[in-house]
Amino acid sequence: MTPARRRLQAALISAFLLTVQSCTFAPDLSRFAACDATGGCPTGTYCLTDVNRCLPACGEGRQCAPPISGEDEDAGTEQDGGTTPDSGEADAGAVDAGTVDAGTQPDGGTTPDAGTAALSLESNLLQGGTETVYYAEQLQARGGTPPYTFNAIAQLPAGFSLGTGGLLTGTPSRAGDVFFPVEVTDASTPVKRASGSLRLSVRPVLRLAGPAPLADAPRKNPYTETVSATGGKAPYRFALVPEQSLPAGLTLAANGGFEGTTEQEGLQTFTVVVTDSDTPPQSASRTLSIALSDVTAFVKLLSRGVPDGRVGSDYAYVFQTISGTNSFTWSIKDGALPPGILLDSKKGILSGKPTAAGDFTFMLNVQDLLSSTQQGYTLHVD
Repeated sequence: MTPARRRLQAALISAFLLTVQSCTFAPDLSRFAACDATGGCPTGTYCLTDVNRCLPACGEGRQCAPPISGEDEDAGTEQDGGTTPDSGEADAGAVDAGTVDAGTQPDGGTTPDAGTAALSLESNLLQGGTETVYYAEQLQARGGTPPYTFNAIAQLPAGFSLGTGGLLTGTPSRAGDVFFPVEVTDASTPVKRASGSLRLSVRPVLRLAGPAPLADAPRKNPYTETVSATGGKAPYRFALVPEQSLPAGLTLAANGGFEGTTEQEGLQTFTVVVTDSDTPPQSASRTLSIALSDVTAFVKLLSRGVPDGRVGSDYAYVFQTISGTNSFTWSIKDGALPPGILLDSKKGILSGKPTAAGDFTFMLNVQDLLSSTQQGYTLHVD
């Protein structure tokens, strides 16, 4: 045996012994042919006497053909075709990269979608109006998506109309609360809607009630007369319009009372203005007149007219007379007083609270022990 074969044999034996010692692994050499009785082997092999098997002989400059063994089956596909088992890196991108639903605030994204605010009418209370005075107001809405469209969803009060742009116009015919059933829609898809009953508080219009003309003023005799007002808000303040004047000797108090003594004659006219206590205040004016003349004892009635009245408002007027006695009897001869108004037959005072509107004409009779007189009047009630 050549020195090279001895070295190979020694190396194989050493490897075998080390393997057995460290791994307790005994290789199966039964697949190799046994040495003959003389220790001979086929060409290309040599006899490993320790196991009596012919092993491949690898000479110098030659490579041994790799033996085929069960250990080498499925040679070298490491698992799954030789690719490295899972490298340990997490699936790149399998974890949510941090984009939450676009528009939501977590993960530092865009601001959450707040959505549009609910659509609603700006207010159920309208600015106050005044009876018989033209009224206009622009309705307002909020939320939703402008522009807005306004419509009445039931019959509006008489005299009022509503444009689709929200302009409410009309003239209130009476005082009190008036209601407007209104719906507003916006420009979104689908359309948003809101509705409500809008309340308009209508204040009574202020009027200077009179009487017009005022009672006659007898020369050189004490004179009294009182003007009144309806509507608005009491108390009232009366005054002459600037640059107007009363007959000399007569004055007008802030409560509407005329008094004094005059020596003038003829007919004098002037304008009186009344202001109420509302906020903002209302004002109204009227031209009045006083007849100034000598009177005789046979003239009983000085009043030429009576003040106007208002349905549901207190009414009072004292008839003015002149005579040598104060023992009068008052009565209505023709016509009728407004419903709710009575005549005091002893004092000559009309009072009460009218319950119906209209013009009521009546003939008033006044009588003392010696004579009587009559005069016609018209009491206007709004």
